[in-house]
Amino acid sequence: MHVLFATTNKAKLGRMRALMRDTTIIFLSPTEEGLIVDETKEGSDIAHNAWVKALAYFGKTKLPILGQDAAFVIPGVDLDPAQVKRNALGNHDEFLMSQGEIAQAILNFYRALVRERGGRMSAYWDDAFALVFPDGTIREAQAKRPVILTDEIRGEMNPYFPLRSLYIVEPTGKYVCEQTLEEEWLELRPVREALRTLFDQ
Repeated sequence: MHVLFATTNKAKLGRMRALMRDTTIIFLSPTEEGLIVDETKEGSDIAHNAWVKALAYFGKTKLPILGQDAAFVIPGVDLDPAQVKRNALGNHDEFLMSQGEIAQAILNFYRALVRERGGRMSAYWDDAFALVFPDGTIREAQAKRPVILTDEIRGEMNPYFPLRSLYIVEPTGKYVCEQTLEEEWLELRPVREALRTLFDQ
């Protein structure tokens, strides 16, 4: 089954393809399909955001469309978990910044936050997915990935996933850069299970 993944983020597309590589699902990007839409407005509800992202392409393709959004939740901290980038950038205009500058700002913001609170904090990624079929039918799923956020940078920063340099993955007890490929699969298993449920794989 070919599916349009409603993102222009190549890193997210690559991850999705890797997670479902042993299934019949083949993800295509809007760029590959020649599709352009206006940027969607995102709020604090990641399930709604995923739905909005998918619906932005509805009627422009005959493919099923997958929308995805994520929140980085730090219990007890008064931040909007769905606004990771906005939390870090404050009033700075991201359109005047490079991807590397945005990633560094995110890293600096969350590192300082944890440092003020002793150097380690429990947190988790909350991933939401909305699959919209050509007939308008919608399926939804969510996944949670527990981590321990630290103030220590480990490994090379990925400009598309900057926070991965700052945390220990709870199921493996390792920083991301220290994980084997098998351990990374263990880390991302909740996401894979959510996707397999969506697609009945």
